[in-house]
Amino acid sequence: MFAISNILVPVVFSRRCAWAARHAASIAAATAARLVFLNVNGEGPAERLENFASREIGSLPHRCVVVNGDPAERIVELAENYAVDLIVMPTYHARFRPFLLGSVTAKVLHDADCPVMTGIHRFDDPPEAPTAYKEVLCAVDNAAGCVPVLRWARELAIKLAADLDVVHALPAVDETSEDGREQEIRRYLMNKAAGSFADLLAEEREKTQVELRGGDVAHVVRQSALSKGADLVVIGRGYTNRTIGRLRTHSYGIIRNSPCPVISV
Repeated sequence: MFAISNILVPVVFSRRCAWAARHAASIAAATAARLVFLNVNGEGPAERLENFASREIGSLPHRCVVVNGDPAERIVELAENYAVDLIVMPTYHARFRPFLLGSVTAKVLHDADCPVMTGIHRFDDPPEAPTAYKEVLCAVDNAAGCVPVLRWARELAIKLAADLDVVHALPAVDETSEDGREQEIRRYLMNKAAGSFADLLAEEREKTQVELRGGDVAHVVRQSALSKGADLVVIGRGYTNRTIGRLRTHSYGIIRNSPCPVISV
């Protein structure tokens, strides 16, 4: 059953963390969730964290926690101990290493069991959090694991009173090709994907239309988010080879290129 009762916001007192706090507050207001603000290794007295939280979220219910240790490990540990349903944290876009998300964020994405919301990955400050979310885009693959991700995205959209769109990217499909044989392959792959989703979603109460697009996955998701004016993108995190990592193959690319925050479920 879908529920967001506790939202964790790790804080290092940066402008990006202020952005994360305001996004978390918007979701908490829609879901009646309690906010937990965490600072690791005590950058100043505990009162500083309370002042930060009060300034960014006003009178919304919250608590503040200050602990010591490895930041990523403490975030994951506290998320488990407090039965956190969502972690909200920014990414960090280095001027000379733009493809990095920030080591702590990357580790949390890899290790956390609950959904993780990451910010827009760009060098300048992210835009203000919306007062209301109007459009949620869910990007899915055509494996069985897409069903719980889609259900989660659908319930989130209902809680936010937002519209939900669903997109699936086929990397092997070139939508721009006018070559006859490539067009034939395109029709075959599109029909095959449509059949897969028909089977996967046959038992769903809510009928879902999945838009099929050809091209690089991260590019397709970005363009879909832009064209639909998405406020949030929801993607799945699946178990690949545990020695390699937990995120699906294209998740980092989607997070880095998305024009809006991404929730990895």
